[in-house]
Amino acid sequence: MSKTGLNITLFTSKDELVNAKAGGSTLVASKTKTKDADFQIIVSIDACDLLENEVRVNLTLLKASVEEAAQEFGAAMGNEINRVLSQIE
Repeated sequence: MSKTGLNITLFTSKDELVNAKAGGSTLVASKTKTKDADFQIIVSIDACDLLENEVRVNLTLLKASVEEAAQEFGAAMGNEINRVLSQIE
């Protein structure tokens, strides 16, 4: 995923969030608050398809990005722990 560092504030409904939690691959949200939009979320713009009146958030892309970041963080943390432990021995 390209990392622009830009985030977008979106509004979505409980039904959309429940669908996403159940394993949906996209989440439909709007750029402005609507009467059905109960929740405000902030998402990386890199995972969004911006359409005329709605935004589709690619949840599969977001999950992959989070997993990749977690692996990098874990590797960096492990390397630092090993470096510190090697100085103690």
